[in-house]
Amino acid sequence: MFKRLLAAVAMLVVATTANAELQIEITGGINEGRKIAVYPFAQDPSVKLDVASVVSADLMRSGKFSPLAKSVLPQNGVVNGQVNADVVAPTGAEVAVAGVVQSLGGGMYNVEFQVVGLQGANKGKVVAHYQGKSGMATMRQAAHRVSDRIYEAFTGQRGCFRTRIAYVVTKMGAPFPYQLMTADYDGFNETPIVKSTQPVMTPSWSPDGTRLAYVSFEKGTPAIFVQDIKSHKRTKLASFTGLNSSPAWSPDGTKIAMTLSKDGQPDIYYFDLTTSKFVRVTANRAIDTEPTWSSDSRALYFTSERGGKAQIYKFDFNTNKTTRVTYQGARNLSARSIPGTNSLIVITQVNGYRVARVDADGSIYMLTTSSLDESPSVAPNGSMVIYSTVYQGRKGLALVSSDGRFKANLPSSSGEISAPAWGPLLSK
Repeated sequence: MFKRLLAAVAMLVVATTANAELQIEITGGINEGRKIAVYPFAQDPSVKLDVASVVSADLMRSGKFSPLAKSVLPQNGVVNGQVNADVVAPTGAEVAVAGVVQSLGGGMYNVEFQVVGLQGANKGKVVAHYQGKSGMATMRQAAHRVSDRIYEAFTGQRGCFRTRIAYVVTKMGAPFPYQLMTADYDGFNETPIVKSTQPVMTPSWSPDGTRLAYVSFEKGTPAIFVQDIKSHKRTKLASFTGLNSSPAWSPDGTKIAMTLSKDGQPDIYYFDLTTSKFVRVTANRAIDTEPTWSSDSRALYFTSERGGKAQIYKFDFNTNKTTRVTYQGARNLSARSIPGTNSLIVITQVNGYRVARVDADGSIYMLTTSSLDESPSVAPNGSMVIYSTVYQGRKGLALVSSDGRFKANLPSSSGEISAPAWGPLLSK
């Protein structure tokens, strides 16, 4: 069936796409992953998106794959929908990907692909296959779904290429200088959520991806809001005298942690969404801030100066005890859990402020070489980190794989971008 579909679509379209607000510029790691040959999909002429290019870019950005350039793909590697393993194998690629996008009529398309082994016992064998329907408006998401399936087939982890990110865009001099935006992880399909004349900060996604918690200074003082992305309805969560900052949604969706100073010094609290009550977690004379949840929602990590300089601490709800987590580095800030592991992503002070990974034994592994990094957020499958940094004199976003192999900058075409937050995985 797959072969017949490919043969039926005679014309390949090298497509153009709408410009993304965030343009990804690769800075490292593109040759360190598993080699894979992604052939151009046989597409109906009405499809203007180059699906194979989206898939190839997704896989490269994961840090796990190194797609071959189109210029080195053997021309007879795919004939009438059939991958010729003998032709493609000398490239050194582990597998080849071939696909089709066929019109079904009524504005719907069948998107189908197969992955064929090129080496060893898998040579010539179909090791992954998928097909599904998509409209033109969702074709980019369909391409990301192909990437998700390939990623999962080879890593055992779900891909996160269909996820969205939130971030704050600052354009001084504009009618609304501060805007909270969402976009696909690669910068496409940007959508404004909040427009304000006053600062907007630190967005945090609900686990189901339908709401964002954030800080707004629209009344001149900080307040925490929760906003529904589709309906735009919002609820004021905290507007106490003093500090209301750093909302963080628990992975189980039942609580929102935050920093409040309503009882004196800044401490960690959470709002219980089932009881509509605030619960105080820390009561210390030092500054406690930047709460973030463990992946199982059973602990809170936070930044505290109780030891003299900012370090990461952990409050365990089972024992009600607080322990210090980081010891290396002059300061460690902004902890984020890496799903599926016992490791954290932090901002550490070493030759400036850099993104680093803290493993279970307390060792710190530097992921970036820049010096003004902040606000890291981890992809929901733990593979990537998005963060704010200064690039070419302007604040923007950057990506780094959690193993440090892949690196990219996402400079904005206008304004400055900060406070990124990676959204949850979508249903399969």
